[in-house]
Amino acid sequence: MDQLTSAIMAELAGSPDLVSELMAETGLQPGDLRRLAADRSDDLAAALLDFICAADSRLEQFAANAGWQPDKVAYARAALENGQIR
Repeated sequence: MDQLTSAIMAELAGSPDLVSELMAETGLQPGDLRRLAADRSDDLAAALLDFICAADSRLEQFAANAGWQPDKVAYARAALENGQIR
């Protein structure tokens, strides 16, 4: 999960527009994101995966940029949500 979370964070770091979308959709502020990133909690992974998977275009773009298969990202989201992975 750490690799996937790191890949999403890298995607966000390279796209201010994506960060703006994340903040608008989740209510997170930059300080919240920094705090969660420092903690590396499951909450961060869940929030980032929910955000990335919420729009097919966002998921496809992330997967293409990060070298992940979209179905693997969606599976990780579902597995984390169901408590199957941490």
